[in-house]
Amino acid sequence: MSTQSLAGTQARNARPLEATAAAPNPLMKPARLGRSPLLSGITIEHGPVDLLGRFFLKADTAARRRDVTLSFAPMQDLVDINRGNRETWRALLPLFDPASGGITDEDSFCIVGCNAQGEVVATQAARLYRWDNTTFHDEAQSLRMFYADPRRAKRADERVDVTAPAAKRITGRVVFAGGAWYRPDYRGRKLAPILTCISRAYAYTRWKHDFHTSIMAEEVCKGGMPQRSGYTKVDWEVMLRRTVVHPDGDVRCGLTWMDSSEYFDGIADFVARFDTQVDVGVDKRRA
Repeated sequence: MSTQSLAGTQARNARPLEATAAAPNPLMKPARLGRSPLLSGITIEHGPVDLLGRFFLKADTAARRRDVTLSFAPMQDLVDINRGNRETWRALLPLFDPASGGITDEDSFCIVGCNAQGEVVATQAARLYRWDNTTFHDEAQSLRMFYADPRRAKRADERVDVTAPAAKRITGRVVFAGGAWYRPDYRGRKLAPILTCISRAYAYTRWKHDFHTSIMAEEVCKGGMPQRSGYTKVDWEVMLRRTVVHPDGDVRCGLTWMDSSEYFDGIADFVARFDTQVDVGVDKRRA
């Protein structure tokens, strides 16, 4: 199995990234910051080393061009950031909450983006499920996907109804991505394509998963987020009924997904096309 550290690749093939001394986020206690720079936390264990190495370097640079520095963070940080930004962000799905979702460091990761002031302005998370003998449909509808112990943790009238046809075919090693948020003043900077593509690439090189999935609310789908996030398929529907996302009502969601045969097309396209106008401008200034 070929492995390669991105920190070493960066040192050989790219200009050194400037160290950032981020101020403590007011939502975090200093002892819990525990974050590490994105590239230093990536080792390529699965997939084409050259392509993935070039991708991670370009994606990290693209975020920095938007004044955002990416780091890996503890999953509890995601929970706290969500609680501190509820005016612009729905409640987090419990599957990302260590207190109720049964999530561990071995089967999950969280990426945060901070500005020069150390403020969190973007987040992205993912977790791995090993569903060799079950499906997305069965795990979501039984709420086992969302809670370590659904009978104890779920709300009295909470349920999830799944009618998306693909849900019964999604099985094996399945990654669910979510926890995506962009502070309003950082929206429109093309951060979504950067973070979601990083999430897919990193998940694959770490876990070599069979399917990459998420669910997005209907209004988010109508706004084009699945396409901006690189998903190739949206199936209807996954209905969240009286969940923590909307305790007093329902949220109609699309099941966004892709299989492993599609991951690298999107990654290669990102390397070839993303920020090409910026790259050309930089090259001209250097000439």
